[in-house]
Amino acid sequence: MQAPPFSQRKTPPIETARTQAEEEQRNKLRELRAEMQDLQSVLAKVRTGDTTISLNAEYINKTRNDAAELVSQIEEGGDTVRHLLNVYEQMLQNPLYAHPETEIGAQEQMHALNLLGEQVHKIEFYVGVLTIPARVNDWLHESRPGYYIPFHAVFEDEVPEAEDRARILSYLVWSPKPIKGGIVDAANGLIYRYNEDPMHRLLNILLILGTLIAATAAVIGACYLNISGWPFQTENLSAFTAGWIAILVGVIVHVAVGSVKRTQSQGRLPSISALGDLPLILDARSGQIIMKILLALIGLFGLAFASGLENVTPLNAFLIGYSLDSMVEIFSSGIEQRAAVQASALKKQLGVTTD
Repeated sequence: MQAPPFSQRKTPPIETARTQAEEEQRNKLRELRAEMQDLQSVLAKVRTGDTTISLNAEYINKTRNDAAELVSQIEEGGDTVRHLLNVYEQMLQNPLYAHPETEIGAQEQMHALNLLGEQVHKIEFYVGVLTIPARVNDWLHESRPGYYIPFHAVFEDEVPEAEDRARILSYLVWSPKPIKGGIVDAANGLIYRYNEDPMHRLLNILLILGTLIAATAAVIGACYLNISGWPFQTENLSAFTAGWIAILVGVIVHVAVGSVKRTQSQGRLPSISALGDLPLILDARSGQIIMKILLALIGLFGLAFASGLENVTPLNAFLIGYSLDSMVEIFSSGIEQRAAVQASALKKQLGVTTD
């Protein structure tokens, strides 16, 4: 079926409908990309002087014939397919691709070599635009909620250029619902799986709230424990609670600032912040959020025990929350070193030797 003119299109050229014909088309496109990438590897060796076009003329001719057969089976529809076909038609005018056995001047060959490499690069990108969304949906369908796809690592072989992968990832963010069951975090190059069942999403959000309430109850309850030698007293409740709120604010600010910095460093537009996506984000990242809450609780008690209650100020707690990941790494390293020393001393006392 012929796609409507570009002026009448209401969605970007990323198709995710799973009909048999479209699946076969995607397979042909991926085969075409494989042919082009293998050709690109030969061109790279020609540039470095490891081989010549004439020595690979037979291979290039076979690649051209195989690619022509695949291109003839690709059904037109949408501007992305049209761009791809136009680039392939341009390749047929390139003397190194059309007549590799014909000798040409060194300067003309270098110009044709660079042009051919650029054309192959464009085909790789267009094939990625047409095939990757469906691949992402397949991965998400097989994944459990809470898992994520590291987009750049997974599709590096299919789209070697990081800038091209970033463009495709941006298409996935901006396009209306090209991804089913996934939230795209373009700044980090991750696609998170969320529950498509609203009831499961609600349960996970309630679990996050329950964890937050339980952690807050632990902070308050610590000031009411009547244990000999326990450092927390009821008069410390307001300061300890203020510290807990400050450390949570620090964690939130750190996440927000980190996301903005990554977006700016990569030269991207600001990420889309739709309130309707908030339940999906909370569900997809519920495990990470719960872990952050528990780490914040550990950080607060660590600050109190390590430096004394008089140092549990809102500012100190905020800084602990902001640098929580680094502090956990420092604390864990210190604990591991102390544990190793204690274990070594205990072995000496017990007379235990290791080989």
